[in-house]
Amino acid sequence: MEQQQETPGTAVLIKAAGPIVVASKCIVTKADGTVDVKEKVSFCGCGASANKPYCDGSHKQLMSAENKTV
Repeated sequence: MEQQQETPGTAVLIKAAGPIVVASKCIVTKADGTVDVKEKVSFCGCGASANKPYCDGSHKQLMSAENKTV
């Protein structure tokens, strides 16, 4: 009987009101056509990053401001 090898998948972590973290080598082609190769990458999930498509931590300020208004 032939044994099948399991290939590990790519780990993707989606944080509430935060980044989307991809823990695997990624080739990122941005809207302007430039290409980045990353070993691990955090993509902006909140829309506030000044460094899109990457997370710059802006979600922390959004969550802090949201907690102050509650």
